[in-house]
Amino acid sequence: MEKSLKTISVVMMLVLAAKISGLIRDVLILRYLGTTADAQAFTLASQIPRNFMDAAFAAAISASFIPVFNSYLERKTKGEAFALANNFITLMMILALTASIIGFLVAGPIAAAHLMSEGGAESAALMGNLLRIMIFTIFTTTTAFAFIGVLQSLGGFYIPSIMSLVPNAIVLLYLLLFLDRFGVYGLAIAFMIGNILQIAIFVPPLRKRKFVFRPVVALRDPGLRQILRLTPMVLVSAWLFPINNLVNNALLSNHRPEAVVELNVANTLYLVVTGFFVLSVTNVLFPKLSREAAKDKSLFASTLASGLSGVTFILLPMAVGLWILREPILHLIYYGGELTAAEIQSASHAMGFLIIGMLGFGLFTILSRAFFALMDGKTPMITSVAAIALNLAATLLLMNQMDIAAPALASALSVTAAGIVMLIVMARRFPIVSVQGTGNFCKMIVAALAMGGCLFAVSRIISGLPAVFYIGIICLLGIVIYFSIGLMLKISEAKTAQSLIVSKLRRNS
Repeated sequence: MEKSLKTISVVMMLVLAAKISGLIRDVLILRYLGTTADAQAFTLASQIPRNFMDAAFAAAISASFIPVFNSYLERKTKGEAFALANNFITLMMILALTASIIGFLVAGPIAAAHLMSEGGAESAALMGNLLRIMIFTIFTTTTAFAFIGVLQSLGGFYIPSIMSLVPNAIVLLYLLLFLDRFGVYGLAIAFMIGNILQIAIFVPPLRKRKFVFRPVVALRDPGLRQILRLTPMVLVSAWLFPINNLVNNALLSNHRPEAVVELNVANTLYLVVTGFFVLSVTNVLFPKLSREAAKDKSLFASTLASGLSGVTFILLPMAVGLWILREPILHLIYYGGELTAAEIQSASHAMGFLIIGMLGFGLFTILSRAFFALMDGKTPMITSVAAIALNLAATLLLMNQMDIAAPALASALSVTAAGIVMLIVMARRFPIVSVQGTGNFCKMIVAALAMGGCLFAVSRIISGLPAVFYIGIICLLGIVIYFSIGLMLKISEAKTAQSLIVSKLRRNS
C-alpha cells in the first residue's frame, strides 16, 4: 500500500508538470501567433489528429490491451505475453500508419470543409499543408501508447507520466528561438519532431525490463482476438465525454453562440484539475487490477475498494476548494487575454455546475477500468450510452431556463449517474466494494463540508489580496483543515497519510 501511494504521488506531480507545460505551450502559441490565419490553421490542423487519437487508438490501447496482457503475465509465460504485445503493437502501428496516410491524402478536402467558409482558399490551403505534416502524429502517438501499455503493466509509471513533456519542450524551444525564422511550417515540423522523440524515451525502460519490440503479425492469436472483441465496447465508453462536449457545444451554439468559448474554458480547467489526479490514480491502479482480476478476485475487490475510497478522500475536498476558487483561478489565467470580466464570470458560473460531477467523474473513470480488468466491456458501454442520452435530454430540458449552466449541469448529472450505476453493479458482484467504504464516505462528507465552511469565511476576510496569494492561502489552509478534521474523525486515509508522513520524516532525520 505504501509503495502504491508513493508511486501515485510521484505520478501526480509528473502529470501536473506535463499539463502545466502544455498550458504554457498553448499560451505561448496564442501570444506569438495571436488570432491570425496562421494561428487558426495551426490550431485546427493539430486538433484533428489529437481528437482522433483521444477518441480511438489511445482508448483501445490503454483499456483493451492492458487487461489481456496482464492476464498473460499471470497465467502464461513472460515470453508468451511479450509475443502478444509485439503482435498487438504491430497491428496498431499498421492501422495508425494507414489512417495517417489516408489523412495525408484527404488533408485538402478536410481543411476546405473547416475553413473555406471563414478564411477563404488561402487559409484552407495553409491548414491542409500543416495537416499533411502533423497527421502522422496519429502513428507516433499510437506507438507511444502501445509502449505505455507494456511499460505500465511491467511496473513502469514515471516515464509514461512525462510523455507529453518531450513534445511540449520541443515546441516551447522552437517558439522561443526559431519561430521568426521558419514560421508556422517550422512549428508543425517541431510538433512532429517532438512526437517522434516521445517514442524514443520508452526504449531504455522497456529494454531494462527485457522487452524489445519485434514486429510480428498473427491475426489468429486468441489473445489478440480477445483484445479486438473488447475494443468496440471500450471505444463507446471512451466517447462519453467527447460526445457530451460535442452535443453541449452544438446546443449552446444554437442557443447563445458566444457562450461556447466560456463553456469550453470552464470545461478545460475542470478537466485539468480533476483529470490530473484521477488519471494518475487510474494509470497506476489499472494494471494492478488487471493482474489481480486474473489471479485473485478477492484481492481485486479489496484493491478496488481502497482505490475508490482514496479517490473519494481527495476529490471531495478538491471539489469544495475548486468551487470556492473557480472564479479567482479563471481570472488569473484568462483575464486581460482571451476573456473579459463578464465572460470569466459566465465561465465560473458554468464551472460551478461542472464541479457537481467531480466525484462522479472519478467513480466512472476508475470503475470503467475495473470492469475492463474483468474483461467486461458491456457494462461500461451500456452505462455510457444511457449517460449520453441523459446529458442530451437534460440539456434540452434546461437550456431555456439555465442558459450556459444547463449543459454544465447536464454533463455533471450524466457522469454522476453513470458512476453510481456502475458502483451499484460492481457492489452486487463484490459486496466489499460498498461495505468497506460506507462509514468513511460519510466522515469524508462531514470533513469536506466543514472545511468548505471555514474556507468560505476566510475567503471573505482575505478577498482583497492579490490572486496568487489568495489562491495559495486558501489551498494551504484547506489542506490543513481537511487533514486535521480527517484525523479527528479517524478517517482511515488520513491516518494512513499521517503514518507515511511521520515515517518519511523519521527516515530523513
